[in-house]
Amino acid sequence: MTPVKVLARILLALSALLALTACNFLPGTQRPWYCDPTDTAVNDGHGDAFLSFYTQPKGPLSASDCKALFQQLPEAKRFAMQFPTVADAKAAGWIEAAVWSPGQGIHFVDPSRQTGPFEPTRPNWLMYDGTGPTAKLTGMMFLVNSGMNPPAGFPGANDQWHQHHELCTDSTASPFIIGEHLTDAECAAIGGVNVMYMNLWMVHVWLPTYGAGQRSDVFNMVHQSVP
Repeated sequence: MTPVKVLARILLALSALLALTACNFLPGTQRPWYCDPTDTAVNDGHGDAFLSFYTQPKGPLSASDCKALFQQLPEAKRFAMQFPTVADAKAAGWIEAAVWSPGQGIHFVDPSRQTGPFEPTRPNWLMYDGTGPTAKLTGMMFLVNSGMNPPAGFPGANDQWHQHHELCTDSTASPFIIGEHLTDAECAAIGGVNVMYMNLWMVHVWLPTYGAGQRSDVFNMVHQSVP
């Protein structure tokens, strides 16, 4: 065997060992931060009726769930980072779906996958910190029509999905979701109609490198760095 082939095999073995170490989180290696959330509140930060589905607080993931999530979230981030600004999202056909939400920003949706299916590495909604063309990507949202129960979702039990039972909607406008918690009269006054969304479940997944809120919970309802 030539020295070049020997060196190539050594480098290949080292690469495999490094990949195995990163995936298995052997003693002395750091687990991904999102496997050990510091915000463990029940549900996604939503209250009232949304709490009726989940009762257990979030917590550290098992080694196997952590490894699986470690495979999925970076892939989802790579997909989302194809659209780093609002201008990029619009150019790719994503449409503004909802008015500004405090702590969340602006939601854009892929109209061809508006209600799923759930693909852990391909979010069908994206979130931005403004409406201008240079507004930055802050996170992803997965929205799935799964009936009365949320989808199985991500590995572990920390992705606690939520619903919005009734939203004020104007199907002819952009954004088409124009309000929440409005009476029928209030909704009609701004040009919309209240629509029930009981079968739609969603979860936010924040980019860990956005702003200063990356050490909380990747699945939280809001991001500390979004006003």
